[in-house]
Amino acid sequence: MRLSSGSPFPLSFPALALSVAFSLALGASCSEDGGDGPAGVGGGNPGGSGGGTATAGSAGTSGAAGAAQRPPLPAPRFESCAALAPSYAGGGCNSVCTSMRCQCEPFPATYVACHPEQGCLTGMDCAVACERDLGDVLGCVDSFRACTTDQDCGEGRCVRDGSSAEGDCSSATAGARCLEDADCLQGSCVGAGNDGRYTCQSGESGSSCNTTSQCNEGLTCILPATSFVGACSDGAVGSACSSPGDCSGNICVPSSDAGSLGVCSDGALDSICQSGAECTSGICGSSYAGASSGVCSDGSSGSQCSAPEQCASGLRCAIGVVGGKCSNGAVGEPCAEDGDCNEGVCAVVSTSGYCTQGGLDQPCAENEQCTLGHCVRSNAGEGNDQLCTSGAVGVACDSNDDSDCEADRCARDAAGAGWTCSSGAQGERCSKPEHCVNGTCALSGPGDDGGWCTDGAEGSVCADDSQCDSGRCAIRSGYEDGSCTSGATGQPCGGAEDCTSGVCTANDTCE
Repeated sequence: MRLSSGSPFPLSFPALALSVAFSLALGASCSEDGGDGPAGVGGGNPGGSGGGTATAGSAGTSGAAGAAQRPPLPAPRFESCAALAPSYAGGGCNSVCTSMRCQCEPFPATYVACHPEQGCLTGMDCAVACERDLGDVLGCVDSFRACTTDQDCGEGRCVRDGSSAEGDCSSATAGARCLEDADCLQGSCVGAGNDGRYTCQSGESGSSCNTTSQCNEGLTCILPATSFVGACSDGAVGSACSSPGDCSGNICVPSSDAGSLGVCSDGALDSICQSGAECTSGICGSSYAGASSGVCSDGSSGSQCSAPEQCASGLRCAIGVVGGKCSNGAVGEPCAEDGDCNEGVCAVVSTSGYCTQGGLDQPCAENEQCTLGHCVRSNAGEGNDQLCTSGAVGVACDSNDDSDCEADRCARDAAGAGWTCSSGAQGERCSKPEHCVNGTCALSGPGDDGGWCTDGAEGSVCADDSQCDSGRCAIRSGYEDGSCTSGATGQPCGGAEDCTSGVCTANDTCE
């Protein structure tokens, strides 16, 4: 489908407003209808099409709580695309489609769509279109294929109620619309909403269901207390549940949404939980107070917490801006403020803090927190991402930050992937002229930040002729750096100008 939201044929704001208003009205109506239904799963579908979805009894554990009621299962209802009677220009979707307009109330609606086989939409029954959501209409006209029998739909099915002469071709796979089990290639046709929407479901663990008969052998349909749409479950970890008895491990972690199903757990470390009773360790750690769920924890250092009781004996819960961590207050342990540390200070970088006394390889947030005054980003991948260093030659430093080095020389390394402190001696790395003790830094230009200290003598590294005493810097093709040359026979060259003879051989040596 091609939709145009801008020039030359924008979808009108009134059409969108109508779609939203209609959707809200439909949602309110469905909610009211469902709320008045009796408890339990409904009986036969009045006027339904038969098949496996015609009746539904109680299935699995209802999970009913207090006065909560489950609405009855509605009869299947299918809004056929055929009722829109769309017409097309033909020729596929090789050009921009013009728009068509329906005078809907209270606002008109504009449609721009293209069917990949039949071309641009040119017309349809506006009386039907105006009663439907804008998105539903567009979803129909861009892929509609009319049918009267399954044979019209290839490998799919023809979904048609008894009152319609034509129906719609459906893929008949999981999630496709249906009215009865025969409309599905496998599995069952399952009620999915109070509006009478039904979809094909496979019957596998996790698939939607209304009754256990719609689940594969060995699975049970677990239903929420307030909905007829449940999930097939085998009781394994991660499966749907509404009570502990639904789970093989006898642990069901309820959903934070009272109308939704919970999840089976084995109570192992890092399993989702809402209370310590759902964990074999007896501790459910949450990152902040009031969190709807946490994870099973042993309360060890570094474990998430929102209260002291979520930490092992002797540990405290250091709560920062993005949650808490269990800590013993030693150097390297999590902290949120200085008071969380036994000694020293709390070095906070971004949203994480760690206790430090400023020694070598200890956490830091700034140079002043280090005894030697050098705080550098770490690539350790865990814990604090900045550590105190010595600033000695060969030690890592932050990009172009000379203050990270005791000699004030932070240079890009030869591979170009990192930065290290340099001695500034001849042949050592440099990133600016003042990095070199003697001579100059061989840089190719203002944008180059990785070179070598050179004195310009024959054989020294260079990036241009001005850096050589001889005035000749031989740079071979494909290289940024070269070496100073006298231009004599046998000396390296990058071109004829590098040789006193004016001839540079194919071997890059002067003739």
